[in-house]
Amino acid sequence: MTTKDTVSGGLLAEEVSFYEANREAFIRDHLNEYLLIKGSELVSSHSTEDGAIEEGVFRYGTEPFLVRLTGEDTPVFSVPALTLGIPLCRS
Repeated sequence: MTTKDTVSGGLLAEEVSFYEANREAFIRDHLNEYLLIKGSELVSSHSTEDGAIEEGVFRYGTEPFLVRLTGEDTPVFSVPALTLGIPLCRS
């Protein structure tokens, strides 16, 4: 299963496609760093996941963005509610 298969047509499809298209360069230049990606732009890289998420929330608020750890065998996670654009609200 590839990342594209997991989110094809989903909420982060553009970000994932951008990551996949540039994967080799990201591994070469940002190995084991957390990348903040919005649309087809590498916004920044961070040494911690929290740092990348914090910057993403600061810049984009509730808009979707991708934080991805670079590496040869980076695991792929899917959150179906987010992929489908369903808000996670509880009362």
